[in-house]
Amino acid sequence: MIDEDLRTARQRAHRWEKLHERRAVIAGLVREARQQLDAIEVWDQEQAAVEEAKLRAYGVVLAEVDQELAEVGPARALYEELLAREERRLAASADPRGAELLEIGRLLAELNVELPAWECARAAGFEVLRGEGVVDEFVRKVEALGRMMAGVEGMDAVHDLVKRLGERCRELEGLRHRLRTRREEVLLG
Repeated sequence: MIDEDLRTARQRAHRWEKLHERRAVIAGLVREARQQLDAIEVWDQEQAAVEEAKLRAYGVVLAEVDQELAEVGPARALYEELLAREERRLAASADPRGAELLEIGRLLAELNVELPAWECARAAGFEVLRGEGVVDEFVRKVEALGRMMAGVEGMDAVHDLVKRLGERCRELEGLRHRLRTRREEVLLG
């Protein structure tokens, strides 16, 4: 029974994700249309009418997507709950998938600590590059990651380090995605 529930919940969760992505795109179009409307000169009534029409059309589509999201409901949360229930069942059993799931869970827990630390250091670097942050604070955050740093001098060094931090964040995000995908495969297997 839980396998069928998982498959149904998975379909609904994927539908929710697609709708959520679509909503984000439409909301971006709404923002752009508002900006265009705000930028139009008072005397250009024809262009203002075009942008207002776009804004109304995007608003209608956005309302439709919101309605579909409401109909799908908390699909992602339900799916995650069913996955967690199946994971607990397998981990408590003699099924060899349980051991793999425990290891995946351990790795995901580590990533949930490590990735935000890397993102925080990267954000501090961006603040330094924008002239809003303190280099010493940035250095402390990078050193907290286990990277010893001699004095960081010059914006080129900060820029290079921020770039490397970004690359590491993307690597960790990719690993998290692969682990989540593997977890789902094992649970649905």
